[in-house]
Amino acid sequence: NARMKTYTYRIWNSEKPCVFERRFVYAFPEMLDLDKMQQAAKLFLGEHDFSAFNANKKMKKSTVRRIDSLQISRNGEEICIIVTGDGFLYNMVRIIVGTLIEVGLGKRDASSIPALFGAKREEAGYLVPAQGLCLMEVNY
Repeated sequence: NARMKTYTYRIWNSEKPCVFERRFVYAFPEMLDLDKMQQAAKLFLGEHDFSAFNANKKMKKSTVRRIDSLQISRNGEEICIIVTGDGFLYNMVRIIVGTLIEVGLGKRDASSIPALFGAKREEAGYLVPAQGLCLMEVNY
């Protein structure tokens, strides 16, 4: 009966590895364009069909979900992505982050995000590793 969940995904965006946090961050050495990622993040807000962001091929329930907040910030070499919504599909946050990384690398344009809603899984970004993901809060 959860009404809202908040996840945090941490990316260590540096050529030098983070020795102390390596088990809890995704080490990504290529520099990311945070401004482009933030522009793309705004397009995820609201209620959409997130079928392209669902790794469960046998999903029989609705893939419509609502994202209330998607914030991206940088603190030194760490990028923190905080996502809040009414519910999440299997691997949804990790696929959203993979899509945002592609935008940050210039491999995908931010304006292509709305076309992903209701699309097939292959259209969205890649699935990032689980080590950077943490469930922060559940509201009932």
